[in-house]
Amino acid sequence: MKSVSLAALTSMTMLSPCLAQSSESEEWEYLLVFPMIWTPSITGTSGNSDGIVDIDIPFDNIVSNLNFGIMGDFYAQKGKWLLGVRANYLHIKSSNSSTYKPKLPFLPDITTTIDLDATMSLNDLFAGYEVTHGLVLLTGVRHTYSKFNVDIGVNEYDIPSINSSGHQFDWLVGLKYAHWFNQDWGLSLTVDTSIAGDNDVNRGLNLAGMYRLSNLNNIWFGYRYLNIQNDSGTTQIDVTQQGPMIGWAFSF
Repeated sequence: MKSVSLAALTSMTMLSPCLAQSSESEEWEYLLVFPMIWTPSITGTSGNSDGIVDIDIPFDNIVSNLNFGIMGDFYAQKGKWLLGVRANYLHIKSSNSSTYKPKLPFLPDITTTIDLDATMSLNDLFAGYEVTHGLVLLTGVRHTYSKFNVDIGVNEYDIPSINSSGHQFDWLVGLKYAHWFNQDWGLSLTVDTSIAGDNDVNRGLNLAGMYRLSNLNNIWFGYRYLNIQNDSGTTQIDVTQQGPMIGWAFSF
């Protein structure tokens, strides 16, 4: 196991395109991205000594089985220095059943049900420095919380549940590059990875297009990828979240 702390939903952080353009300013400038929607598919495995469960929640299940979700970013920049916070919380419930019909007539049908209750939270606290126009070095801490409860039934007989949960902290480093092609359209790419912490792997990628509605309002839209792996802790996890995102950015 690595030793230190974790940071997250945000160290992957898309630094504000608006802020990137005004890096020479000596006044504090702020950007709030809210609401922001991320609808990823979730795949992988999670568990502990009680057992390991496969996780496969496609995009359409996220949309239909989302119990609660919230996501937002906040950035503050002065000159070449940037500070930011990003938070994401996702709670999903899903239920699936399937029936197997034996070929022998005297054997009963076998019906299995799988109920999944999954919670994932990613929270990043980070800082950045613009080394050249549009290119920012990032570092920060990502907090990751995951909780998976799986209830399995066979022909109405319950099998002991598989439960896993845990808080992890990781120290991240990354790069972000933003470029405006004209007054209206821009592109932002951010990548990060853990270098120490509770997880063996904690890495992410944000690719976003940016459209300026006015001096104060922008729309971000694109794709986000996050992979977390931990094989050495009490809770073992190897989960990938990836999918489209869109958000409203207000600068002041």
